[in-house]
Amino acid sequence: MNRKYPLLLNPIYKDPTAEDIYNELNIRYRVCFKFVKKSDEEEHICVCNRPRKAHKSTDIELQDTKWDMLRNTYEELNPAHGRLQNGALFTQLALDTSEGKVERILLDVWKITKPRLIMSIIGGAKYFILSDRLETNFINGIIDVALKSDAWLITNGYNIGIVQVVGQAINKVKLTQPKKSITAIGICKWGSVKNVEELIQPLPRNHQKMMDNYNMIISDEKVKKRESGQRDLEMNHSHYLMLDDGTLRHYDTGDYRTRLCVHMAKLQHEIDFPVPVVTIVVEGGRDTITNIY
Repeated sequence: MNRKYPLLLNPIYKDPTAEDIYNELNIRYRVCFKFVKKSDEEEHICVCNRPRKAHKSTDIELQDTKWDMLRNTYEELNPAHGRLQNGALFTQLALDTSEGKVERILLDVWKITKPRLIMSIIGGAKYFILSDRLETNFINGIIDVALKSDAWLITNGYNIGIVQVVGQAINKVKLTQPKKSITAIGICKWGSVKNVEELIQPLPRNHQKMMDNYNMIISDEKVKKRESGQRDLEMNHSHYLMLDDGTLRHYDTGDYRTRLCVHMAKLQHEIDFPVPVVTIVVEGGRDTITNIY
């Protein structure tokens, strides 16, 4: 499938080399082509959550065959990438994209300043309530460190749980300290972002029209029911890496975030020491621990 998306990767829209670098990296996404029955109750639905007719191959895997990304999907070039309607930079990319290529996207294409500190914030995928005092102290501490140390905040990018609270704090900084910025990178699943095809539409030339369209999307959220495995994107992040393994409505990204943090920590800044990485865990269960290790 050949898709055309605007290549608005350079934050100031002037340097053509950002687009060139991205194209040289041959970033890809994944498409499921070989059907594997999800269950006896859903025999016409694949494990990837797409119907049988959406698969190119007419071959049917044996009943006990386990769906596997490398065996059941193929890679396609020209993934969706550019800017979301909130101005944040994003790219869709295969789940097995090397950390080295992601490093090039972050530093050479998106021109993000190398971090002095990386804070990976992990929490349970459910709504929760902190006491006002605890929430204020906790979030203010994270934001204060991020502003003073050129830190990167790395989350799952979904508007739920602790990430939702972090997003609200980032928005507060935008409103009260407009000259300051926070690098917040959401590492999420392309197939789990609700209405992702609408969110990635090109920016309208008229800013007011952009806001009207954005508000229209938000209003539509109240009408469209969220399916199991879907999450709303937290819209105050500055960048999004949308990992794609060819499935829909599956959150799991394995240990990708941890491997990327470890890789980026090895990059030297102005000093000869590795970049420190701090993992902050708020609630969660077994999946939360899996995301760390």
